[in-house]
Amino acid sequence: MGFDIATLPMRATTDLILGSGTVDSVTGVVRELVGGTPSRRCWQGDDRAWIEVRGASDRAVVEAVLAAVRAHPGVRGAEVNVPLSRVMVSIGSDGPTAAQLCGVVADAEAAAAGAPSRERVPDLPGDGVVLLGRVAAVTANGTGLCVAIATRALGVPRLPGMFSAAVTVVDYQPRLRRLVEQHLGTVAADTVVGLAAAAAHTAAQAPASLAVDLLIQLVHAAEGRSGQRSWARWEPTLAAQAACLDDVVPAPRPRPRPPGPVERHGDRSGLAQVVGSLAIGAVTRSLPAAATAAAVAAPKAARSARESFAGTLARGLADRHDVLMLRPEALRRLDRVDVVVIDPRVVCTGPLRVQAVDGVSDARRAEAWRAAAAALDEGRLAAGRHRLPAPWATPDREEHVEVRCAHSPDPLASAIIDAARDGGAEAMSLDVDDLGDLRSTFDDLRPVAGRPWDDALAVAVHELQDEGYTVAVVTAAAPQALSAADVGIGLTYEGIRPTWHAHVVVADLAGVWRVLHSLPSARAASRSGVQLSVGASALGTLLMVPGVRGLGPGPVTAGAAAGVWTGYRLAHSVLRAKVPAPVDVRDWHAMPAADVVEILPPPASGGRVVVRRSRPVAVAGASWRLLGRVTGPPQRLASEFVGAMRTELADPLTPVLATGAAASAALGSPVDAVLVGSVLAGNAALAATQQVHAQRLLRRLLAVQVPPARRAFEDGSGLRYEDVPASGLRPGDVIEIRTNEVVPADARLIAVTDLEVDEAVLTGESLPVGKGLAPTPGAALGDRTCMVFAQTTVVTGTALAVVTAVGEQTQARRALPTDASHDSAVGLQAQLADLTNRAWPVSLAGGAVVGVLGLLRRTGLRSAVAGGVAVSVAAVPEGLPLVATLAQQASARRLTRAGALVRSPRSVEALGRVDVVCFDKTGTLSENRLRVSLVRPAPGVSVPAVLACASRATADPVGGRHLHATDRAVIDAAAADSTETPDRGERLAHLPFRSGRAYSASLHGAELTVKGAPEVVLAACSGRDGSMGPVVAEMAADGLRVIAVAKRTLTAEQVAAALSDPDALAAASSTGLRLVGLLGLADTPRPAARRLLTALAEQQLGVRLITGDHPITAVSIAADLGLDVAAHQVITGAEWDALPRRGQERAAAERVVFARMSPQHKVQVVQTLERIGLVCAMVGDGANDAAAMRAATVGVGVVSRGSDPARLAADVMLLDGRIEALLDALDEGRQLWRRVQAAVAVLLGGNAGEVAFAIVGSALTGRSPLNARQLLLVNMLTDALPAAALAVSPPNAGMRSAGRGPDQAALWRTVAVRGGATAAAATGAWVAASLTGRQRRASTVGLVALVGAQLGQTLLDSRSPLVVVTAAGSMTVLAGAVMTPGLSQLLGCTPLGPVGWAQALSAAAVATAGAAVVPVLAERFGTDRAAGAEEEATDDQSTISTTPARHSTAYSSRNGSVKMRVSASVNGSSPAPLMGFDTPRA
Repeated sequence: MGFDIATLPMRATTDLILGSGTVDSVTGVVRELVGGTPSRRCWQGDDRAWIEVRGASDRAVVEAVLAAVRAHPGVRGAEVNVPLSRVMVSIGSDGPTAAQLCGVVADAEAAAAGAPSRERVPDLPGDGVVLLGRVAAVTANGTGLCVAIATRALGVPRLPGMFSAAVTVVDYQPRLRRLVEQHLGTVAADTVVGLAAAAAHTAAQAPASLAVDLLIQLVHAAEGRSGQRSWARWEPTLAAQAACLDDVVPAPRPRPRPPGPVERHGDRSGLAQVVGSLAIGAVTRSLPAAATAAAVAAPKAARSARESFAGTLARGLADRHDVLMLRPEALRRLDRVDVVVIDPRVVCTGPLRVQAVDGVSDARRAEAWRAAAAALDEGRLAAGRHRLPAPWATPDREEHVEVRCAHSPDPLASAIIDAARDGGAEAMSLDVDDLGDLRSTFDDLRPVAGRPWDDALAVAVHELQDEGYTVAVVTAAAPQALSAADVGIGLTYEGIRPTWHAHVVVADLAGVWRVLHSLPSARAASRSGVQLSVGASALGTLLMVPGVRGLGPGPVTAGAAAGVWTGYRLAHSVLRAKVPAPVDVRDWHAMPAADVVEILPPPASGGRVVVRRSRPVAVAGASWRLLGRVTGPPQRLASEFVGAMRTELADPLTPVLATGAAASAALGSPVDAVLVGSVLAGNAALAATQQVHAQRLLRRLLAVQVPPARRAFEDGSGLRYEDVPASGLRPGDVIEIRTNEVVPADARLIAVTDLEVDEAVLTGESLPVGKGLAPTPGAALGDRTCMVFAQTTVVTGTALAVVTAVGEQTQARRALPTDASHDSAVGLQAQLADLTNRAWPVSLAGGAVVGVLGLLRRTGLRSAVAGGVAVSVAAVPEGLPLVATLAQQASARRLTRAGALVRSPRSVEALGRVDVVCFDKTGTLSENRLRVSLVRPAPGVSVPAVLACASRATADPVGGRHLHATDRAVIDAAAADSTETPDRGERLAHLPFRSGRAYSASLHGAELTVKGAPEVVLAACSGRDGSMGPVVAEMAADGLRVIAVAKRTLTAEQVAAALSDPDALAAASSTGLRLVGLLGLADTPRPAARRLLTALAEQQLGVRLITGDHPITAVSIAADLGLDVAAHQVITGAEWDALPRRGQERAAAERVVFARMSPQHKVQVVQTLERIGLVCAMVGDGANDAAAMRAATVGVGVVSRGSDPARLAADVMLLDGRIEALLDALDEGRQLWRRVQAAVAVLLGGNAGEVAFAIVGSALTGRSPLNARQLLLVNMLTDALPAAALAVSPPNAGMRSAGRGPDQAALWRTVAVRGGATAAAATGAWVAASLTGRQRRASTVGLVALVGAQLGQTLLDSRSPLVVVTAAGSMTVLAGAVMTPGLSQLLGCTPLGPVGWAQALSAAAVATAGAAVVPVLAERFGTDRAAGAEEEATDDQSTISTTPARHSTAYSSRNGSVKMRVSASVNGSSPAPLMGFDTPRA
């Protein structure tokens, strides 16, 4: 009876999980946990059951099971699913129970196979046995927690921690854990170890460990329960196609799966656990001490962080987003996914459409496209390449027209590819035509080689795994690829066969995006877990020191709890993220206007709805709005500051200093811990304050005004209009646009009157684009004349258009990154992080040496450890973040005074590392202002006469300004001609240029003047001999826009008719003209552009010209600017799209001019340049450049007429169109590196001297001469103040350099010299003082000498007034601290007399002189050696010559080498080293 009562909760839980009548399964679970035959997995719903089949790969077993189950009474049907090793049984109302079916299946297996199968059967989310084990672990830990608290409160003796340590060793020793899993299975091993740990922690009365384990087990149980619910939702869909007898056998992995960060740390911790336990046990001869060491070395935080992340993510995906986790272990591998292979059939799911029409002239392309679309609609074309069928393909047509048809991309296709890449993985697919425009978005395309797509995907997965990658696969088919993948994501929805071999089953691409979006968070969770584990083990080791309060395993448990929270928080951030808005991929420009209107939603009805509110409600609303205006700004300021603080504290020094502070507190020095924490928080707060201040100023400066829109609607009385903000428009709305207005949204034209639009900000095309209604299928962005786009400006005319895209979906903003606060992950911060990663291990090693020397001198374990920790913490260069922040802010202020406004101070350092400068043409290198650059008069006509005639044919100005850019250019040219002033006279009539009329004409008296397109005007000229045709072609080939000018004299009757009828004037303009001449118009280069490009070439910086112009125009302007461009160095946007990622990398390295480029193309070019190892600056002025500026390491905006998006995207803005200020910015970036390098040399050299001094002192006396507070005082006086002053001050003349990036070789030489000089000064003064006084006095003398030597060496780098004053002030503060009673004793010092000061300052002076002389002697010696080597080489008549090689990375030394990946050209002519080879530095 008592047993029944005690087990009642467990049996009730079992009934809930497994279903009533299956309590016998508890026995099976227990048998499985002790190593017996595993319990048979089963799930039962209302009328179906899924029963495990052992040996499902044996066809005889499958047939026997099917026959036995189908023959059983009450069974309506049965199907076997081999991938899941299950038989799905449909049960009638009087059918068998799950337990009975398990027996039937077992008997059938035994009859067919004889011996039981040994193969492991995968668990399913619906298997109650799995959840039962997790619930048992939760129950054990919860009960154990209550018992431990109670027994501790009652004073019941506890068992030693050896039992807990034994379980910990089994759990965290990788080999032991694998043995347990091989014997019991993963799930059973988790349950057994969890139960054993709960029992051991309960016996040891460790409630903290039990609480943390309870949290982890709760995560596992919640994950299992969510999986069970998800299975119940999915099961009806899966049961409809449960039969699966495929022969897919998971291929063995070609090489073992690469370990992730948690596995690598686990291997290291396992080794440390064994070595540490044995060593401590041997030294102490204490088994409990060895057990504690084993517990301290356990990487609990690393595992708990990943388990918490994966468990929380699995539960959220199942409950919130209906994702089925067939094999949840795949989520534990997300942190190591390197490549995502995406099946083309997954991303190309839209309707079949015409993708391209080849082999037809541009003039007939629209006709051929319409024919192909009609054939597609009639079902005469399918996916693939086809010859265009009849009626097009007739004998009278010469073209052999080929049509390529493919499914359009899914609206979320680009989002999932971006999610894979944002997660640090490469996105790959198959090299097939179906990808269409998506081809260029993949990192690589794997060949199909005539194989079926499923086989090609499987081969790609196998090859990538053999290359050492961890591969995720996204597909709705391809079972072999899914079974081989490390993470298989399968799409399953109605109408297709379920992806049984997948790890994760999703219903749509939104689910795929959610999983791929978790990749960076998975990496962050594992990385944070490893950092927490390292810090926890370090603190635990410290607490094992005798005399230190605390228990060694305590920090490990606390770290595990922090890991659980970290994983939970990161998973929730993934689950809360919004799926990107689907991109409408329909080709509106290829459709007739009527079809577009029919497809889009109906337009808004117009009018405003006024909601009347009662007075109390209105007053309450006004009060809330007033409260929001009052409290909103402080709240936003606080939020911005907290966010900036979080960013600054993400510095790699933070965990090191935080661990050091905790260690100081544990050793009984809370004051030292407070000091370390204050330095850490102070640096972060100062940097955050400056960052917030700069951002708020720039937001006010660059506030974006939402352009208005005029929405048209019918109200029964006709067409009416209302003004609405552009943000209020929706697709389907009808808008009207007029002259001089900014287009508020992307729209398809439905009515046009003489419309011309300036699209320079979008396409870079400097000339206005005439618009019409005819569809433009297959046209590039700049040639879609039936569309208008947001951010462009109407030059002349009016139009009605139906909105097709708004907001983020417009062409101007589609490629724009959403994160405006993105900072490059390379550069100064990364360089300082690299220095930190090199410096703090040296600091730790120095502290360890001090501790060991203390032990050897028998100073006591606690004292030795305390001294080592003090040296380690104090020697960490915590001033590096502050130095970086102040130096960048100072450079930003200098550039602002020079006319270059710095929006992101962190971008200044990038200017010093730039390898390639990418320029937009229009508005950047040119003024986006047409000019007449060439006049070719007809025979017998002068140049002034041509200009005068052309000026008379222009329209009258409106508001004192000519609307058309061509008219302004002609008038300016005519006015600038000094030989003849154009007499426009009285105009009688005028015909303006408009769509469908490619000329303008004016009537002055009887003289009719005409200017327009050459093909139209020349055709209207009488007596033409064709000689001007080649001239027009020649001018067009030079990139000029050609305008023909002609005139004729009308009779009085013709004049009268023209005045009364515009058609008569048009008729008169179409015949009988006499050619006057030709005008060649081109964009006006900025005066400073040519000098700028010449200077960049002299500095060996590459140049790329990326423009939306026609290739001929782009090459022409490049020649005008001094760029010598060959034909093979030009590429168009269409050619770029046809290349895979690797081909694009070669093109970006070799080509100079990129023509017909859309905003997306510009982004891709910049990203490709960055990917091949070049530091890229993007210079632009318009909305079409904004996205590329964000993508570049540094974006430079030319602010003269640029758009708000370009200004907001720029890191540096060149004010007033002064592009020559770019040279100042580049020089300031290079000098920034010099200043920072000097400051870093002071920091690291001083810290190296401190460590060396501590080691020498410990070797002589057993104790470090300086205590922790004195070392912190040194750092405050020499790091936070003089080094910061050095970072913002100009260096001495000898320090200036024209190189780019840091010179690490010189830096480390300087660090070595200064470290040696500092240590020598302190040691010499300390030894001298030790001979003449007490030890405290000697330490004080050494302290003064140490600080004096560091401050003296600071003056070697810069003697600017700020540095001199700061050094003198620091010395004064030190003197005050030493000579003030009370404060001196607090620091462990004593006031000095004249002799002590003389000893200290003389040693410092000698060391400073040595630090100044040694580098000079070393350089002279090195020069002599180099000269000798050169002479020897000359004597040997070597044919090897050296040429200066510029470097293209910020992490190489000037005379060192760097590993690079490919060799490419940065100037378009000669190859320069990139990532892949060892390259000597010039």
